[in-house]
Amino acid sequence: MLDSKDITSKKLLVITGPQGSGNHLFSRLFSLHDDVGGWKELNDKYWIPSDEETFAEYWVHPEKLKDFDFSEHNYWVANVSCPFMYDGVRYVPKIKEFADECIRLGIDVTIGIIVRDKNINEAQQLRVRKEVTMPIALDYYYDNLLEYNTHFLDHEAFFLHKSHYLKYISKVLDFPIAYDNPNIMKFIDEDANHKYVKYVDEYWLDKEVLDGIRTKKERNI
Repeated sequence: MLDSKDITSKKLLVITGPQGSGNHLFSRLFSLHDDVGGWKELNDKYWIPSDEETFAEYWVHPEKLKDFDFSEHNYWVANVSCPFMYDGVRYVPKIKEFADECIRLGIDVTIGIIVRDKNINEAQQLRVRKEVTMPIALDYYYDNLLEYNTHFLDHEAFFLHKSHYLKYISKVLDFPIAYDNPNIMKFIDEDANHKYVKYVDEYWLDKEVLDGIRTKKERNI
């Protein structure tokens, strides 16, 4: 529980995204920094059930946040997919109420919404959940979260730019990220999108592009 002397310097980053967008990944990346409290167990395990996340019960019961001990760190990261599983039941997390309760406690709240390629994200949801839940997340975000200090976190940008992207995001969010920690790529063997991408032998526009290149060469352009 926070004392009045503790609340002025606390900052909490809420990471959320549609199921399969990379919540575990981003929670691990943001929790690596020593100054940040969060889902530290993910630094040693590739995957942990969502209802074991540090703030799991508060996505269902945000009113209980008044009893959470924020004193150990000045920076915290909380992670939840939308929807998410808690005790075997699927919930739409009460992110708005969670944020409002934190703000009421005097904590500075920033929200980061993870963006992953729409087609790949939907394919991942069908593979794991057997249904596409993307509309549930997007409707909730648009109706509830854009009024806060909200930023979009790019899944593809991380895999392309890695530590450089994290350094950039640290500045944008004004939040400590251990972008130079060698463990940022722990558990990652390849781009998470790789298994969904197939080589295309031919596309209808290829001939027009090649013909245009040949024409330019013939005209010495």
